[in-house]
Amino acid sequence: MIPKLRSFWITTAFASLFVFAAPAGAQDADAARQATWGIMAGGEGVTGAYRGTLVDGVAGGVMAQFPLPARRLSLRADLAYHWVGTSGGDLVDVVHPGGVGSDGRCAGGISCAIEGSYSRIVATSFSLVARMNDPATRWSPYLIGGVAGYLTGNSDEPLFQFRPNHLGFQGGVGFEVRPNKHTYFVEMRYLGVPPGGIVPVTVGMRF
Repeated sequence: MIPKLRSFWITTAFASLFVFAAPAGAQDADAARQATWGIMAGGEGVTGAYRGTLVDGVAGGVMAQFPLPARRLSLRADLAYHWVGTSGGDLVDVVHPGGVGSDGRCAGGISCAIEGSYSRIVATSFSLVARMNDPATRWSPYLIGGVAGYLTGNSDEPLFQFRPNHLGFQGGVGFEVRPNKHTYFVEMRYLGVPPGGIVPVTVGMRF
């Protein structure tokens, strides 16, 4: 059994390298063109203005993907929860948003509070997925890009001082493989949450 599996993967990879991968059967190709849903989880980092205050975090969520008439294109909807840590506490004006210097920070007093140790973001996004290989091929790299909406946590969380936008863009790259009726994928995306961004790297499975 093991030699047969090894031979299968080697043959598939070699043929795909030269873009001569044999197409899958009609039933398998039809399955690849059906709407699917999935789950994903992974770690993430931050960019832009968030550097130095926010640090690494974790992310998890669910997604649904719908094929378009163009065989290599799909529409995808994601709902994800992001938990981002902080490198240290900071004083934030929780009574008069904006605070000293209009940046949400203050030097002390009854209107100030110490930020929490983490920040939460609930993100929903709608994206276009462009597969490099035909859906009948069992593996393929892909590109993803679209728009996203964000719901942030409480005013005592570190992210609050940045006054992040509730709308942004997102995009990234991924790789998927379908060894059976389920599709497994790994991807890296950039979520623009001005004035900074979040970069999740996740693995997941579509059903």
